[in-house]
Amino acid sequence: MSIETTEPPAAGPHGEDGGHFLEPEVVDRGQRLGVWLFIGGDIIIVSALLFTYLYLRGVNTSGHWMSMLGYQGHSYAYYQNAANLPAPTLIHVKAMSAGFDWLITAVTVVTAGIIWQGERALRVTKNAKAFSSAAAFATIVTLVAIVLTVIQLRAIPEIFVATNDSQGMAYTAYDSAFMALVGSGLIHLVVLAFLGLGLTVRASRGLITGEKWYQARLIRMFWVWIAISSVVVAAVTTTINTIH
Repeated sequence: MSIETTEPPAAGPHGEDGGHFLEPEVVDRGQRLGVWLFIGGDIIIVSALLFTYLYLRGVNTSGHWMSMLGYQGHSYAYYQNAANLPAPTLIHVKAMSAGFDWLITAVTVVTAGIIWQGERALRVTKNAKAFSSAAAFATIVTLVAIVLTVIQLRAIPEIFVATNDSQGMAYTAYDSAFMALVGSGLIHLVVLAFLGLGLTVRASRGLITGEKWYQARLIRMFWVWIAISSVVVAAVTTTINTIH
């Protein structure tokens, strides 16, 4: 939403009230409050995922934080010979690449910087065309972050587990918790790409201008929060993983 109403609705032909009217400042406060409440809800979700990650790491149930009884790799030969499998071994997984994790975080932070700078320039220079280009560039960079995140998810190792009549691929507690955090980040990035596309289109159509920049600010607020959350998640997952 954006603040575009500057005049009250016209009265009807018989002088009746044309409708309720709110001052732009009142609408602005309401919209900002809505964004802050949305961010607050997202903070709770991310905090819950981080708590789960730290809790599972702390309890290390049966020593399976980064280990699991099973068979290495993903092979259909396991399924075909499930009745004659040798005894499972304790398989240890490695921590996910910290460098790759921080690369995705850095790209996310860059997108937030582009949007923030674009919004500031829009308010100062009133150049909506330049803002549209900045939003488009931020959207493209966000798509790069999405691709990198998908690659990261695909790199999480699976372990073949066969227990009685149940066979299938499974993850250690570390991998499962890490996947939940990365999956949450992927959803955030998809939302940002959608919002960035919306900013690009609206600015190009003149719906976001140097005088009507409120919507850009609202989205920038959420965008910056996503960048901050990505830094926090990366800091936790890259420094707290193995059991000492």
